[in-house]
Parts: sequence; C-alpha cells; structure tokens
Amino acid sequence: MDWLQIIKARKKEKNLTNDELSERSGISIGTLNKLLSGASADPKLSTIIALSSALGISLGDIEGKHKNTPELNESVKKYMELDKEGRVRADETINREYERMKRDESTATYSLDAPKIRSVKLYNISVSAGTGSYLSSSDYTTISLYSNPVTDEADFAVKVYGDSMLPRYSSGDILLIKSAQSVDVGDYGIFSVDGESFVKKFGGDRLISLNPDYSDIKLSEFNQTVCFGKVLGKLKK
Repeated sequence: MDWLQIIKARKKEKNLTNDELSERSGISIGTLNKLLSGASADPKLSTIIALSSALGISLGDIEGKHKNTPELNESVKKYMELDKEGRVRADETINREYERMKRDESTATYSLDAPKIRSVKLYNISVSAGTGSYLSSSDYTTISLYSNPVTDEADFAVKVYGDSMLPRYSSGDILLIKSAQSVDVGDYGIFSVDGESFVKKFGGDRLISLNPDYSDIKLSEFNQTVCFGKVLGKLKK
C-alpha cells in the first residue's frame, strides 16, 4: 500500500468528504482534489504532514511509501531512527504545530502603531455576508499592514456586512483579498452577482452561505457573475 492509498484508506475509515478533509488539514480543495485523483503525484512534504496530522497518521506509517520526494525520504529516515520516546515527541510536535497553523492561517494582524511595511486599499462599501451590496471602486481608505506571507499577497481589503458566513466571518470583519478572476471550488472569494457584491464560498454552480439561516446563491447563465478575488485571511485589530 503506497502513501496515497494510506491517505485514502484513513479518509474512508473516518468517513470524511474532500471538503471536510480540506478544512481539517488546511490544504486547499483544489490541491486536495488533484492529489487524491492522482493528478499531483509528487506533493510537498508539508502537504503530506498536514494530511497525516489531520487523519491521525504517523510519519512512520508512510516510511518508504513516497519514493519521489528526497525531502520526505530524508525526514522519514530521521524519524525512523528515533527511539520510541523520540517518535512520540516528534508526533506531538507535528500535531501541536499543525493546530497552531490552523488557528493562525486565516488571521493576519495589523496595527496603526506598527511599522508601515505596505499599504492596501480598504473599500468603505461593505461586501455582503447577508443580502448583498455594491463594491465601489472609488470609495476607500488606506490601511498599513505588517508584512507576512498573507498580507504580502493582498491587493485590497473589504469589510464584511451581515452574518451569512458565520462562524468563519462576522459582520465588521476586514478581509484581505488577492485579485483573481476565478477561484477554485471550495475557496472563499468576493463575487458580484447582477451588480451586488458578496463574500461567499465558491461551490461551482452556487455561492455557499455557511450560516444555515441563509440560502445559497444559485448561479446560472442568466446571471452576470464576476469574481473580484480570493479571500486570503481575516484581519485582527
């Protein structure tokens, strides 16, 4: 059984959908779909570790199962040379760091008192996490951000209005956006549907609301739908 079969078997054992595994591991749904379909045969070590941690798989379980990644082979080799106590500590460290990453991955920070590394436009017309509102291209203020892997990719920011995306995004949250004309299924983005702008999870044929009190927005050829960009993270004041 190779490493991919091990991943698939544990996923089936835990009765997880691709979306659920994506949420648990922090691996984008697009990357995960390619990986599980075999379209991406040589994933990064960080990807395998994230999936293994999410599924409760030890690195020892995949020893020698991924022959094309020297980085992984070297890490697994070192892991296998550890004694029992060392392996336990290594697994605990990986799981602890994975949980830290999951807590922090969607939260970038900024402060008006922080060194001004770069500035982005914060649009004053809120995007809707409720019933919809216009995203203006001229009404904005400028905010300064700390430099980190998330903020460095941001092209602009928007403020959320409404609660249709609870618990992930709340009304008043400021989201960092990377300009894009499309996003992968399962990603969160800023969309305009017939002139009204929304922050939603892209579901292919619909824009998904996380709050069960709100209906999804079904898309059709009759809608004028535009993607403004992908949500990178949520700013925390």
